[in-house]
Amino acid sequence: MFADTLTVTINAVAKVLTRINQDSYSSEYLLREVTGEYRLRIRNSTYTDKLRANRKIDRHNFELIQLVYPVAPATIGVTKKVYAVFENEQGDALVDNAKFAAGGLAFLTEANITKMLNFES
Repeated sequence: MFADTLTVTINAVAKVLTRINQDSYSSEYLLREVTGEYRLRIRNSTYTDKLRANRKIDRHNFELIQLVYPVAPATIGVTKKVYAVFENEQGDALVDNAKFAAGGLAFLTEANITKMLNFES
């Protein structure tokens, strides 16, 4: 299980989020600041893939949302979201799945993310 607080570093600033909910294989964390808030959700679930002989698939999701509160005269804040999903068949070696997911996420360097934000593909 993850700790009661998680730290996410954004632009060299550590953001410490505190768990505010935990149930049924999921947790939600929150940090409220003067100018906005951060929410982090971790979810795990299982579904049956009927197209592949009723195989059980474990699905893992991470989602981080930043809400920047509006500053007058604005009335609407700004929302940013980043998330990742990785899936594995039950029974497959967890170490192999962890290495595969880590490799895919390692591709998301700041340089590659900047390229994507500039609509490069």
